[in-house]
Amino acid sequence: MRFWADLMVLGLFAGLQACSPEFPVATDGTSNGAGVPAGSTQSEQIGTTPNILYIVADDLGYTDIGPFGSEIPTPNLDELAFAGVRLTNFHTDSGCQQTRVMLMASQGSGAALQLIGNPMSGRRGHLLRRDWAVLPELLQDAGYTTFMTGKWDLGAGEGYTPATRGFDRSFVLVDASASHFAELFWEDPLPYEDDGVPLRIDRLPEDFYATGYYTDRMLEFLKSHDGETPWFAYVPYTTPHWPLQLPDDWLDRHAGRYDEGYEVLRAERYARAWELGVIPEGGDLAAFEPTAPPWSDLDPEMQRRQARAYEIYAGMVEYLDMSVGRLIDYLRESGQLENTIVMFSSDHGASSGDAGLIESVDPRGIPNRDNSLENFGRPGSFVGAGPGFAEAGSAPFRGHKGTRREGGLRAAAFIHYPAAIPAGGVNGTFMTIMDVLPTFLDIAGTEHPGASMYKGREIKGIAGRSFWPHLTGQSATVHLPGDTAGWEADGSGALIRGDYKLFSDVDSNGAVTPWEFYNIAEDPGETRDLAADHPELVAELAAEWETNWSRPSE
Repeated sequence: MRFWADLMVLGLFAGLQACSPEFPVATDGTSNGAGVPAGSTQSEQIGTTPNILYIVADDLGYTDIGPFGSEIPTPNLDELAFAGVRLTNFHTDSGCQQTRVMLMASQGSGAALQLIGNPMSGRRGHLLRRDWAVLPELLQDAGYTTFMTGKWDLGAGEGYTPATRGFDRSFVLVDASASHFAELFWEDPLPYEDDGVPLRIDRLPEDFYATGYYTDRMLEFLKSHDGETPWFAYVPYTTPHWPLQLPDDWLDRHAGRYDEGYEVLRAERYARAWELGVIPEGGDLAAFEPTAPPWSDLDPEMQRRQARAYEIYAGMVEYLDMSVGRLIDYLRESGQLENTIVMFSSDHGASSGDAGLIESVDPRGIPNRDNSLENFGRPGSFVGAGPGFAEAGSAPFRGHKGTRREGGLRAAAFIHYPAAIPAGGVNGTFMTIMDVLPTFLDIAGTEHPGASMYKGREIKGIAGRSFWPHLTGQSATVHLPGDTAGWEADGSGALIRGDYKLFSDVDSNGAVTPWEFYNIAEDPGETRDLAADHPELVAELAAEWETNWSRPSE
């Protein structure tokens, strides 16, 4: 099997079960705000300041790529991940925009989002606030040239787009989603910006396919770089976010592969992921309770439609891998790969969206969609993978995109940099996407300025800590014992401190549910609610969440 052959070639199988120390035991008490030992920076230890390439997949499930248990061919991601370190306790937010806020501001999404009214509306009315200094502008300050291609989803208008928040060159989808082809989707004729200039859909190339085009443009930016400065390249692909679509010559690469259904796939994925060491101890598939109906309860037509949708999903992941390979091939051929830190992650768990699976139902009110089985994946279709296959990509973790269960928050992630990180590691230390900003600044030899005046505006501090000292063997952990990470939405949310997680949700009537309480080190599947056993600790963490992580009033 390809899966095992890759491991044998790389000679890494013996190290697959190697995990880092438990969260959190600090090795010393001296660190600056970024988590770097006082008086030093990681760039000083590395030597030449490295380039940074951060690739983000959109709606990718935890076990959707080979290094985390997938059957989908992802040879380029396999090579990078097995020659680097896989992060099995890396937490994002549960939605696309919220995760990007946490990444760019190193702060909880509730704190860093600003809601405004006209002239913007809908998703474009949720903006990354100006009172946060964000990742690309801080890297610019550190001497980096900054590039971005892909999905922005953090607001439109002067002062809120990539061209005005720190990227030297950019081609971006400003909106949250679009067709992967050059076709009107949300009735918005200007979903893209090219170096800050709005771009009409009819000005895109006729053969435009988003994943391929984002890769083309990033290669253009990298090839135009003069080499006199290090660079930061941010590539947040829109794959495999719905609508599930592929070029015609990729549509049938996985024909028939998923005819046995999502329950069979879930068991296969779990077995491979367990063998690879990326399922934490206590992650028991037998305790997993699916929300999707049994595959056998679906009528034959629905089985055909769901299996076909997931064939296209798998093809999108494979196309993503091929595109990553194009970037890596260029870096290798140009002699830059060995001095480039490559990080990859999903933006959250898999999507359970089921648009188009019932042909007669008009998904999200979008007219003129052809969701006949024959048109799945082609222009004019709007199809999602559905909850059953989403759970196959998340199990044994509970939930998926849109929930702050572990299946929504825990994302597949890895970092490749053989010059400083040993190959073949599987690291289970708790980290969040809020830690990426201080980590990249740490690598760049700088740090966040903290609450201060910055470029004529007052800014706030950050919540994350650099995980670079930990990954390079300088520290036993990332966070200090009292550190917390929190999430908020509609008055509900979650909080993690050490091994413990507090969780609440909003029920079908819009009411916030009582707090649930889990030991996610022992029970990562969130199967045993311990709230009744620890009322004082629940109250303490709830107060912490209310004070530091709930959304402030505007």
